[in-house]
Amino acid sequence: MKTQTTAAARQQRLNSWAQMVHECQNRSIGMTVDEWCAANSITKANYYYRMTEVRKACLKAMPPEAVEQAIVPVSSELMTMDIQISSDSSHEDNSSLELNLNGVVIRVTEQISTELLSKVLGVIAHVK
Repeated sequence: MKTQTTAAARQQRLNSWAQMVHECQNRSIGMTVDEWCAANSITKANYYYRMTEVRKACLKAMPPEAVEQAIVPVSSELMTMDIQISSDSSHEDNSSLELNLNGVVIRVTEQISTELLSKVLGVIAHVK
């Protein structure tokens, strides 16, 4: 029984903290986090602690497949490459994107899997 009470109390705290974080994130334009914290009688350190706990709880509650998604790092060199984007009307499916990166042409369509696109972008990021 004590464990259920503790879990319920923690959930109530997290709900309250989530509301507080939401309010801070939607504070007036120009108002800093420091100012918001002072106006709401909370220290900045305590605010960030609560925000971290809310984020941890959200991540813990997410389904495993959502957490396992990878972020592919893109190097700064790739971001400065001359990328030409064109659409080719000779294909049956006009909803495609063609990337020309230093002579390498990549056609991305709606049918491409996220996994394949992630792998391709990962390889391109390491091309010199």
